[in-house]
Amino acid sequence: MTDADSWRDLRAGDQIGNLEYLVDEAALIQYRRVVGANGCFPNLMAEDCRAMLGKRGAGEPLVTVWQRFDFLRPPIIGRRVQVGGWMREVGEKCGRAWLKAAAFAVDEIGTEILRSEAAFIIGGEAARPEGNVDKLEVNTGMGSLARSRAGDSGHLGELRLPGEEQCQDFHLPAKEMTGFDLRPDGHGLTWITVGWLEGLMGADFGDDFRWGGRLSIAHHATVICGMRLRCDGVVLDHDIDVSGVESRRVAMSVRDAAGRRVATAEAAVTSPSPRLV
Repeated sequence: MTDADSWRDLRAGDQIGNLEYLVDEAALIQYRRVVGANGCFPNLMAEDCRAMLGKRGAGEPLVTVWQRFDFLRPPIIGRRVQVGGWMREVGEKCGRAWLKAAAFAVDEIGTEILRSEAAFIIGGEAARPEGNVDKLEVNTGMGSLARSRAGDSGHLGELRLPGEEQCQDFHLPAKEMTGFDLRPDGHGLTWITVGWLEGLMGADFGDDFRWGGRLSIAHHATVICGMRLRCDGVVLDHDIDVSGVESRRVAMSVRDAAGRRVATAEAAVTSPSPRLV
């Protein structure tokens, strides 16, 4: 039986496992060194859906093609995070196994942290790191979306991913978190894109995004060590209800230094967040 065949033994509704790990101050500091000072969800480093599925199969890599996150509240530093996961879909696309998983994370006293879903295909072409980077350039977000209207667009931020040696520095087995996946295919770095966009939205909308925001991301190309990323965005919708509550939907495009599309994303946020009222 091949590794891909073993994945097909899973069925929609199957439990795929549980994770438990500590989110501490060291993890938050490392997370912000990579994604920028406004990042608030270091547990994204754990890649919960990937980590649980990884325990169910071996060999060929899981290539992340889509993710969605409902941010319920930032983890409370010093508390353990507990995660449960299950299968949403199991099938085949273009002759390759297709998996969609979901996860729900709470802390040790039951505080809701994050809901997530992710879709994967099995296997993929290898990607080589672009080389080591001595200086890490973090989020340079503009912080203007919270004042934007429908149709407004602009440059949201830039990021240079850590070099290969720095990736080793950010590996966190001692913290029981999955951290960077340093296999040669490089597919384990998708969480950096997610964390960076989380930080960009947090810079603009603050707790309104961290307590109730949604982020959906389609990954179009491998994200690898040393890559330089640029994010541009446009406000798709902006509504204000009779009580003055504002809702926005923002589309984002992430490209590398050569202008190739790496990911597209959409964020939704309500200000003030109903979770904070």
